[in-house]
Amino acid sequence: RTNSMSASAAPVAVQRIASGPTDTEVLLWTCQEMYVYQIPPLKNESGHRANDWDVNKWLWSGKLSVFSIGNVVQVRLTDPTSGALFAMCPVNEPGSKAIDPVVDSSRYFVLRIDDGKGRHAFIGMGFRDRDDSYNFNATLQDHWKGVARQKEADAIREEAEAAAAEAPLRDLSLKDGEKISIKVNLPKG
Repeated sequence: RTNSMSASAAPVAVQRIASGPTDTEVLLWTCQEMYVYQIPPLKNESGHRANDWDVNKWLWSGKLSVFSIGNVVQVRLTDPTSGALFAMCPVNEPGSKAIDPVVDSSRYFVLRIDDGKGRHAFIGMGFRDRDDSYNFNATLQDHWKGVARQKEADAIREEAEAAAAEAPLRDLSLKDGEKISIKVNLPKG
């Protein structure tokens, strides 16, 4: 495998067309090599197992990109040459089952893909390299930590604004007969 197949981790801002006027779409991470699998129905509540899939027989392979759109994470699977969208997995909250790691491997996940019209399906997704899997997980965790920090900052700002609105305004104007004297040292030259 060549180094060109490795993932890039530099965030890049890109233009966005839909959703909200203030939400900016930001590319958080991308991986050039990932695989999609057909998965059997979940057998029990313990979770999906990659051993139940034929991991040597994938349905599709391509590029994975993780985007942040406001508080939402969007995982897009696209063709690396044409850029055509294969599938999209929106994640609205941390701990959501939209992205579910399998119980027997760190490189495989189950994605809940959405067609945008209310229909969804579950597919298996895997990386050849554990580093890519680690970077994918770290990207998701970093996004949710950032969302939590932003909520905390918004709450602090709202508290400060409320306290400032309730506090009486102090009169800092000069009273009749008061003077301010300012000494300024100018360099001579």
